[in-house]
Amino acid sequence: MQIGFAIFNGLTVGMSIFLVASGITLIFGMLRILNISHGSFFMIGAYLAYTIVGTEPDSVIGLAGGALAAALAMAVLGLVINVAVFRRLRDVGEAYSLIATFALLMVCNGLVKAVWGVNYHSVSAPEALAGAISYGGFFAPIYSIAIIGLGVLVFLVLEIVIHRSPVGKIVRAIAHDPWMSNLVGINTPLVYALVVMAAFFLAGLAGGLLLPNQSVTPQLFESYLLQSFMVVIIGGLGNIRGAFLGAIMLGMIEGLNFLFLPRLPGILIYVVLIGFLLWRPQGLFWQPGAQTSDQHEVMTGGVPSSFPPRATKTRIAIGVVLAAVVLSLPEWANQGLLFIVGFALAEAVLALSWNLLFGYAGLATFGHAAFFALGAYLVGFMLRDGGGVPFLVLLAASALVGAASALIVGFVALRRTSGIALGILTLSLGEILRRVINYTPELGSDDGLSGIPRPVVELGLFSVDLTSERAYFWFLAASCGLIALALWAYTLSRNGRILVTMRQDPTRAEFLGIDVRRHRLYAFVLSGAIASLTGGLYAPWAQIVTPDAASYLHSTQPMLNTLLGGSGFFWGPVVGSAIFSALGYATRTFAGLSELISGAVLILVVLAAPGGILGLGAKFGRLRRRRAPTAPDVPAMQRSAP
Repeated sequence: MQIGFAIFNGLTVGMSIFLVASGITLIFGMLRILNISHGSFFMIGAYLAYTIVGTEPDSVIGLAGGALAAALAMAVLGLVINVAVFRRLRDVGEAYSLIATFALLMVCNGLVKAVWGVNYHSVSAPEALAGAISYGGFFAPIYSIAIIGLGVLVFLVLEIVIHRSPVGKIVRAIAHDPWMSNLVGINTPLVYALVVMAAFFLAGLAGGLLLPNQSVTPQLFESYLLQSFMVVIIGGLGNIRGAFLGAIMLGMIEGLNFLFLPRLPGILIYVVLIGFLLWRPQGLFWQPGAQTSDQHEVMTGGVPSSFPPRATKTRIAIGVVLAAVVLSLPEWANQGLLFIVGFALAEAVLALSWNLLFGYAGLATFGHAAFFALGAYLVGFMLRDGGGVPFLVLLAASALVGAASALIVGFVALRRTSGIALGILTLSLGEILRRVINYTPELGSDDGLSGIPRPVVELGLFSVDLTSERAYFWFLAASCGLIALALWAYTLSRNGRILVTMRQDPTRAEFLGIDVRRHRLYAFVLSGAIASLTGGLYAPWAQIVTPDAASYLHSTQPMLNTLLGGSGFFWGPVVGSAIFSALGYATRTFAGLSELISGAVLILVVLAAPGGILGLGAKFGRLRRRRAPTAPDVPAMQRSAP
C-alpha cells in the first residue's frame, strides 16, 4: 500500500514539474536559451491567479478562469521579454545568457516582493476537487488526479503540435536551421516570438492551476526551478518527450525518497541526477543541434581572450589607495557598513576563485559555494566546539579540505562532462551538501552554526587578539588581499598563461603538447582550495554559518560579481562584488528593491557590455585613444632648419 501511494504521489509531483518544465523546454528547443528565470514567471502567474480568484475559489471554472487569465497576461509579458531581452541574447555566449536570465529572475523576485509583499498565502482547492477517491485502503486525492490528467493533456497537446502539425514542422525547421528557414521565406522572428509567448503561457497556466498545491510566497520559484532544470537535462535539451519522461522519472525518485529515506527528503534526486549526468550527459533523447556550444564559446561569452596585463605604476597606485581606504574603515565607518565591506571582501575572493575557472580555464561551475561552505563549517565548528585548535591550523585545514574535495569532484566530472552538464553536476553536489547540513543536528540543521567566536592567533611567543570587530576586520582584509595578490601572481605565471591559451583554443593547446585535462584539474583544485579558505576566513567574521552558504543561490553570487565586473579582467570580480554590495547596502530597507535594481543593472551590463564594467571602460579607452589628435607631420626640410 505504501509503495502504491508513493508511486501515485510521485506521478503527481512529476506532472507538476512537467507543467513548469515544458516552457523551459520550448524556449531552449527554439532559442537555445536556458531560461533560469522561468521559475519566477511561473511564480508571477501564481500571484496573478491568486489576485483574481482569492484564497477560496468558488468553483473549478473559477480556478481555471483565473489560471487562464494569468496565462494570457504572462503570454503578453513573454512578448515584451522576447523583444527586450531574449532577442538580444542570440548573439551572446550561453554563459552570458544564463546570467541574463538569472538577472531576470532577480527582477521578477524583487517585483513580486514590492507588489505583493513577503507574506505567505494559501489557496484552497474548489469543493469539487477537495475530496478523495478510495479503493480498498488506497486514497487518491481528486486534486492530485486532476494534476496528473493536466500534465498528460499538456504533453499530448505539445506532442501533436510539435511533431504532427504543419506549425510544428515550421518550428522544428527553424530550430534546426534558422538561416535556411529565413531563405525559404519563413518569418523566423514571428515564430520565435510565438514560441516564447507559448512558453510563458504555459508558465502562467501552471502557476494558476497549481495554486492549491503549494503556498504562494516569494520563494515559490525555488520549489520548481531546480527540478524543472533536472527534467530538461535528463530528457535531453529541447526535447518535449524527454522532458515528460524525465518528469515521471524524477517524480518516482521523489516518491521512493519519501518512502526509503524520509530523514533526507529530496537528496535521492540529486544522487540519481549526478549518476545520470556521468553516464549520459547529453540526456535520454539527444538530438543534433540541441547540444550546447563549444566549451570556449560557452565560457568566454564573446569576451576577447588575452593574456592578463602586468602591473603598471598607475595600477599599483590605485591599488595602494583603495587598500588604504579599506584598512581605514574601522576608524570611521559604522558597524553596518564595516560588516558589509567585510562580507564584500570575502565574496570578492570567492568570485576571484570562480573566475580562475571561468575566465582562465574556460569552465563554469554552478555549485562553487559548496567549497566555501565546507571551509566555513569546518572552521566555525572547530572554533566553537573543537577544543582550542590553533586558528591558522584550521585555515590551512580548510584549504586542504577544499583542495581534496575539488580533486575528487574534478577528477570525475571533468572526464565525463562539460558545459551545461558540468554546471548542473556541480550544482547538484552543492545541493546534496546543503541538504546533509540541513539534517545534521551537530551542525545546527536549518538554524546553522551560531555563536562562532573570533580567535586569538598564536605566533610563537606572541599572540594577536582578533576577538574585537576592528582587529578581525584588519586580519580579514589583509588575508583577502594576500590571497588575491597570490592568485594574480599565479595568473601571470607560466601556468596562468597556459590556462589562457587553453581557453582561447583547447584543440590547438593540445596540439602544442599541453595536457588540457590535467591543467584544468589543477585550476579546479586551486579554485576549490581558495573558496574553502575564504569560507574559513568568513565564519568568524559573520559568527554564524547557515546551510544557505552552500545553496545554488549563493553559488550564483560569484558568477554575478564576475560577469558584472568583467570576466576578461582579473580584478573584474572585485569590482562586481563592490557594486553589488553597495547596491545591497543602499537598498537594504526596501523589500525587493535590492533584487530589482541589481537584476536590472546586470541585464543592462550583459546586453550592452558583455565584457562587464571593466570591459566597457577598456572599450571607451580604446575609442578615446583612436580619436586623440596626433601631432601634425613636419616636413623634413623644416625639421632641419635652424
